[in-house]
Amino acid sequence: MKRILLIALLLAAAGAEAATFTDYATVVRSDPQYNTVTDSCPAPVQNGGDIASTVGGLVTGENGGALLGGIVGGVLGNQVGGGRGRTAATIVGALGGAMAGRTIAQNRTGGQPQPVAQPCTSHQAVTGYAVTYEYRGRRETVTMPYDPGKKLELTVSAQPVVR
Repeated sequence: MKRILLIALLLAAAGAEAATFTDYATVVRSDPQYNTVTDSCPAPVQNGGDIASTVGGLVTGENGGALLGGIVGGVLGNQVGGGRGRTAATIVGALGGAMAGRTIAQNRTGGQPQPVAQPCTSHQAVTGYAVTYEYRGRRETVTMPYDPGKKLELTVSAQPVVR
């Protein structure tokens, strides 16, 4: 008797496999979900801190200081001496004035050009949908990456209860 009961239980267990099928639920509501998305930020721009900060890397505050210092030094050097001595004094004055002007400009602008942060932009984007559906008298809500429309395809799994 025990052997027959055991065989019957094993056959019943083997026949009690889960059945999977596709069915459709009615979508009651589908609400888009928004998140803030940050766009790529532009690279910082170099700024030397004055009106001639950077134009193609050639005209900077430092170079402007060197140019102005060279002119002033050359004029002052030209006032000294005569003949070849005047020419030498003009050249030495221009070089000295250029070095002094560059140093003064570096000290005034803090040395190296500083990066200036550019503002990042962001916008609201749909990142999913909160979908409420009804299936066999029950309401459920799930988050989906797309709007399913009026019907939602479901994979249903049914398995008999063994008592």
